[in-house]
Amino acid sequence: MKMHHYLRSWGINIGQSTPFIRNTIRQMITFTFATIRNKASNKVARASNGRCDVEKSSVCWLGMHAFHTVLTRKPHAYLKLIKSFEFDLSLPQYRRCRRRFRNVVKDGLGLMTVLGY
Repeated sequence: MKMHHYLRSWGINIGQSTPFIRNTIRQMITFTFATIRNKASNKVARASNGRCDVEKSSVCWLGMHAFHTVLTRKPHAYLKLIKSFEFDLSLPQYRRCRRRFRNVVKDGLGLMTVLGY
């Protein structure tokens, strides 16, 4: 919800800036994947025989699902963005991720009920 606070304090019209916000979130998720891969291939990781078997589709699905989950706490403010993420998450390319991370999501959603926004 830190992002929600930043957007409000900057005076950004969330409804009109949905494409900008969506693209920014996608770039953050892609950057996260690149950072994971970079850390896994640096000198220390290579010296200790480190491996990174994370797929980009997994990171993208988990990131989009996390943002979707948090943004649905404020549906009146982020309706277009939520709908966009719902569409992306329903694409056939993410079907495997949905099944694969079902338990991870279930555990995470259990913790979300404790948090208040």
